[in-house]
Amino acid sequence: MQIPDFRLVDDLSHKDFEHFVKDLLLASGWQDAVVTETGSEYRYGDGGVDIFAYREGRKFAVEVKQRKRDTTVDVSALNQLVTGARLADVKQMILVTNSYFTSEVKIRALRLGVELIDRDALKNLFVVRGSEIGRRIKPREYQVEVIQQALEQFDAGKRKLLIEMATGLGKTYTVALLIKQLLERAGGGQRVLFIAHQIEILLQSVTAFKNVLGLGSYSFSACFAGSRPENTDLVFASFDTLYGQLAELASGSFDYVIVDEAHHTPARTYASVVEHFQPRLLIGLTATPWRSDNKSVSGFFGGADSHIGRYDLIWGLQHKKLAFPKYLVLLDDIDQDRIDQLESGLSISDLDKRLFLHKKDQEVVRLIEATVEQKQLSNVKGIVFCRNIRHLRHLLGFFHPGTATSVHSRMQDGERRENIRQFREGDLKYILVCDLFNEGIDIPETNLLVFMRYTGSKTVWLQQLGRGLRKTNNKDCVHVLDFVGSLDRIKDVQQLVQAVVRSKPRKKLSEGDLDEVRDDQHDLHDDTIEVTYSQSAARVLELIERLKYRLNSREEMVEQLRRHQNVTGTVPSIEALESSLEDVSLDQVATHFDSYQGYLQAAFGWDIDTAAISSEVSRSYRIYQDKHGVAPSPKALSLEFQYKTLPWFTTAEIARLIAGLAPTQLLDTIAHGRLGAAEPEAITAQAKPVVPPVVSAVLTEDQAKLELLAKYRGVVSSRADLLTLPKEQLDQITAVFRSTSVFLVRLRG
Repeated sequence: MQIPDFRLVDDLSHKDFEHFVKDLLLASGWQDAVVTETGSEYRYGDGGVDIFAYREGRKFAVEVKQRKRDTTVDVSALNQLVTGARLADVKQMILVTNSYFTSEVKIRALRLGVELIDRDALKNLFVVRGSEIGRRIKPREYQVEVIQQALEQFDAGKRKLLIEMATGLGKTYTVALLIKQLLERAGGGQRVLFIAHQIEILLQSVTAFKNVLGLGSYSFSACFAGSRPENTDLVFASFDTLYGQLAELASGSFDYVIVDEAHHTPARTYASVVEHFQPRLLIGLTATPWRSDNKSVSGFFGGADSHIGRYDLIWGLQHKKLAFPKYLVLLDDIDQDRIDQLESGLSISDLDKRLFLHKKDQEVVRLIEATVEQKQLSNVKGIVFCRNIRHLRHLLGFFHPGTATSVHSRMQDGERRENIRQFREGDLKYILVCDLFNEGIDIPETNLLVFMRYTGSKTVWLQQLGRGLRKTNNKDCVHVLDFVGSLDRIKDVQQLVQAVVRSKPRKKLSEGDLDEVRDDQHDLHDDTIEVTYSQSAARVLELIERLKYRLNSREEMVEQLRRHQNVTGTVPSIEALESSLEDVSLDQVATHFDSYQGYLQAAFGWDIDTAAISSEVSRSYRIYQDKHGVAPSPKALSLEFQYKTLPWFTTAEIARLIAGLAPTQLLDTIAHGRLGAAEPEAITAQAKPVVPPVVSAVLTEDQAKLELLAKYRGVVSSRADLLTLPKEQLDQITAVFRSTSVFLVRLRG
């Protein structure tokens, strides 16, 4: 029984629906599927089983329940299936509906070993013609390698591991195979806890574990939707339900604890759940082992030595494990006249402000629709990633009526599920999303991803891109339209391409079919990735490359300052810096040296007499103390000494001097000592014995910088990432680096 449109499934008779499901199973990997007839298998009726089918030599009992979409299937259907399967002596069971299941059914089905196929999963079968249910698993070579690494680490005494594998590479199967070996080694009596933040992820994971461990050898139970964990070999739990039951669970309840989407774990609530348990081995699973805040994922799971696998998106593309991405970088709103006028030394934020005009959203939507038409994309199912919910709602109004819907994190579950259903089953071409579709939700028919001037974190971008590139039987390639909103995104795309095609032969691309791309288009294409830059984007890319060479290097700037001192006998003041040194800007000094003091130290060490500026610091210190009755903080003192965008010295530099000293000692030290910052007019450079700075409990400047760089590396990659940080963290970064632009440059370097 075949239907041309999935929506017709609701119009089938019950008997036709049974035959529809039977034929769908046959098309998805089962064999010898038959619809039961009254009196054939059972004396009366069908005995609670509508279909028998075989897969990989195992017999399945399938019960089919046709319902109205808004009517859920309750436990009576589950009980009917279990009873019928036992009468027929069949262990593998599947309950299918064109509607949805209650939470109670999901919980009890997991305990009884019953697989559930609701409307969404049925649609997946209809589209993909494949299923994970009942698969016999043979690990791939890279999965075997990860398992071997994990066992070696465990045998060496490691009690925490972080497994990194891109979406679509089978990390759940990998950990299931690992757990199987660990359980077999132990010989019984050990328990496993699998934790995730979404029920959908838990149910998918149960299927993977059952395929690996089989039914009958181990017992399974659920702890979600308010249910309590049972005394079974494996428990699959959601964070929120588990959090409310920690008091009833001993820390040693489980021997192995697995955390899916492990990048969530360092968050306070998640961490409190995981840290409650003391297992023999804690395993984190993630495709993106970074966060948009300052918390370390790998640190939570044992540090760099315990971070194994590392099969990321780049590896997946290189080895053709993901769908082929046809990536188009679009810059329709570039200010062409500005490109040739830009001077060297500008920060990324300066370039963004001068280059991007940000045309109205309706013009960008028009370009999306024109691109789809020109590319001749058929049966478009596109996910459009928006900056925020406000942007999503505004943008939705510019799509042609009846072509787009939306989902976001603030929607009620019912409304969100209905909008996704309408997108998948109806004539809608686009679904606009915000804060969703990064994890757990798969729409296999997706063939288009659109990033709408999305300037968010690189981590989120890679999550969204990776989920869209999951390879299925019906999808070999995915089109990507990226309306970049910053130079950071252009650089991110460029770095992704370079990483994927590195050490691989290049292949020439044929001409593109967009008017904007035909002239002077720039293509990067091999058999793993294809990226096309529009003419505007290509010019900006060339600009980025050109500025790399136009910007003075650190060594060149140090040499210029030394030459100036050799010729004139003086060092230019901070105010005279740009006029005294050729092609050196204040922004460049801040970028490379953090402060003017850092520039002087790089060129001359501590051999600079700074008595004049020391007197100024001493005076400011005394005035602040007299006014407020307390000694000024390093930050408060350093803020008084800045010229335009360049600080005379950083907070860390002055903190190193004043920390641990009494005010009177400090004033005396400053009055007669050497602070090491710039004199207002000119400083006579006289070689003197090197006097090291006062060392205190406060971190030295270099230590402070290194700690912050290590803390945020992999977490922050763009200015948009910085904006997501709390104010206290931004203040800390600014205090140490004096400029967020400087921080980003150092972070990327």
